[in-house]
Amino acid sequence: MARRRLAVVLLGAAQVLVVFDTTAFAMALPWISARARMSVDGLTWLITTYSVCFAALPVLAVALGEAFGQRRVLMGGLVLSSAAAAASGVTQDAGVLLTSRAVQGVAAAAITAGAVALIESTHPEGRSRDRALSVHFVVVAAAGPAVVLPSTMLLSTMDSGAAVFWAQAVVGALLLLLVPVALTESAPGPEARSRVGRAAAAVLPLGFLAWLADWLGDHSVSPTTITAVAVAGALTPSSLSWLGRRGDEPSLFTRLYRERAALGAYTVMALLAACLAGASLVLTIALQILGGLSPESVGWALLPAVAGLVLGWLTLPVLAARVGLAATVAVACGMAAAGFVLLSLGGRSYHLADVLPPLLLLAYGCGVLALPVSFTRSGSGALPRGLNSSRQLGAGLGASLFVGVLTVVEQGTSMSYNDHKTYQAVLSGAFRDCFELGVALALAAAAVALLTLPWQGLRTTAPDPGVSDGAPAGRAGSPGSSGR
Repeated sequence: MARRRLAVVLLGAAQVLVVFDTTAFAMALPWISARARMSVDGLTWLITTYSVCFAALPVLAVALGEAFGQRRVLMGGLVLSSAAAAASGVTQDAGVLLTSRAVQGVAAAAITAGAVALIESTHPEGRSRDRALSVHFVVVAAAGPAVVLPSTMLLSTMDSGAAVFWAQAVVGALLLLLVPVALTESAPGPEARSRVGRAAAAVLPLGFLAWLADWLGDHSVSPTTITAVAVAGALTPSSLSWLGRRGDEPSLFTRLYRERAALGAYTVMALLAACLAGASLVLTIALQILGGLSPESVGWALLPAVAGLVLGWLTLPVLAARVGLAATVAVACGMAAAGFVLLSLGGRSYHLADVLPPLLLLAYGCGVLALPVSFTRSGSGALPRGLNSSRQLGAGLGASLFVGVLTVVEQGTSMSYNDHKTYQAVLSGAFRDCFELGVALALAAAAVALLTLPWQGLRTTAPDPGVSDGAPAGRAGSPGSSGR
């Protein structure tokens, strides 16, 4: 029992390290810009490169773990993470920085894929596994707003962005030493090796979607188009899995109908993850530029989001058990959309009092990200591993989308930073565009939930897990299935 608890703590810490890397890197961008003499375009590519790699590799990382062992994949991710962080800490070369961010994206995908799989392998099916998965998912969901404060405190205390990277490298090395002690290797499946090739085929389309999301943001395409791309990204892993099946399986459209609940679960997770990642990124910038807060004050300002996420984690499963998963998730997505609407209202100065109520609404709605057990028990056929991959994909897409929207405004204005009021007005419009995009994504998630997820209360036992790499669970446990 003690070793299982240690495993949960260790795997949670590994996932927090991934979130810390993303957040601390964003906070250190001014230092990186001055040290490496990078333009806004260069800084944007540093974020985009990471997001594309992070979004493109979840399916492949899971498949590699099933074929060769999840602990090996996790340890490989920690090695890459520490090495890339150290490289970012010592270099002033823009090319090396760009390469290290790509490596960090690969490392983040490997760590994220291995974490949930190892929880499943170290905890027997039942309440113990459910509890461990539930805790893990809420820690990952809350880590985004939670790590802003320690990141900014570290930057201000050490007065150097290099401190962030060295801290990440050291923590990654310590976790690497603890992994063999706390975790047993999952049993590799020889038959799983045949699926690695198909999973590798998903890398290009997923990476293309993440890049396209950034490109669309850079070209001021409407929120409707960007939302359609985000939904397409959420659908891609499952669609590729269906197309790659052989034998006497039903046609693609028949499978789509039979497994719509699993598809819906993965899509909702991806869209809400995009909302949370984008909101955290944009608010971090808006509170500094328009709210006049110091980076450390921004960290304190975002902490209430942790309380909102935890409250959602505690109350949404109870509501789902009574009124059904579809209605519960749709209401939560609606609350997230309402938070974005309040943030997008014109004339906001983005002081703490302005941001706190909508931030709590948004965070509570994104509490859906902490509910893998509720999804798996709903009869949807969704699995925690697939939900985690979808969250990973959505976070990468969200970062690319929101960064792209901000970048096009930055590139499209020739105004000097000295003209502060005019510059603030222009950026205020960019932030409003980002929050309107958040409204569209959250409402799209609500619509998907109403159209696909089960309406009945949750079952007391989880469906039979008949899938791998996050694909829907076939006929078992899916609404409308006949089960031949």
